[in-house]
Amino acid sequence: MTEACVSAFYRRQHRRCQLHDVLFMSPQDGQEETGTVYYSLTSGACPPGYIHNRLLNFCYQLHLDKFLYAEGLADCTTRGEHLVTIDSPDTQSHFVKQVTASTDSTKSSYYIHGSDAATEGQWVYNDGRPVTYFAWDSGSPMNATASRDYIVALKFSAFRWQDRGPEHSRYYACEKYV
Repeated sequence: MTEACVSAFYRRQHRRCQLHDVLFMSPQDGQEETGTVYYSLTSGACPPGYIHNRLLNFCYQLHLDKFLYAEGLADCTTRGEHLVTIDSPDTQSHFVKQVTASTDSTKSSYYIHGSDAATEGQWVYNDGRPVTYFAWDSGSPMNATASRDYIVALKFSAFRWQDRGPEHSRYYACEKYV
């Protein structure tokens, strides 16, 4: 078993398994071919429904209902979690790979962890730690107005980041510490 593998297709006809480093979340993505079975692999480190990246050692869950920033943040917080922290190129790459693996998860942009609401241009996490890795889209952050305080992984920019306001409903991802 490889550490990156989180799901597999078993094709009975060929007696072969095809391993994946993403979970397929949309029913149309997992429609079974005749003689094919889809399995998602779980570990004790994450609750059911969460994606465990064993290489990067974090658990997260994509939420495919659109909410305002404050609502998504509150939902994560009520479960003792926070918006997903993307703090390295590897984490960004994995997040984009997971989001683009399923049809339903590519339909919207995502709120992720990071804000400059306290001081314009100083990006921090909710606990006050500075954001040290950025995957900004070209021309971002705009910092054009004080209301662009939240990081959004933007669908139309291959999930590169832009600074956006809290007034639009978007998908979001919650992270659970392992």
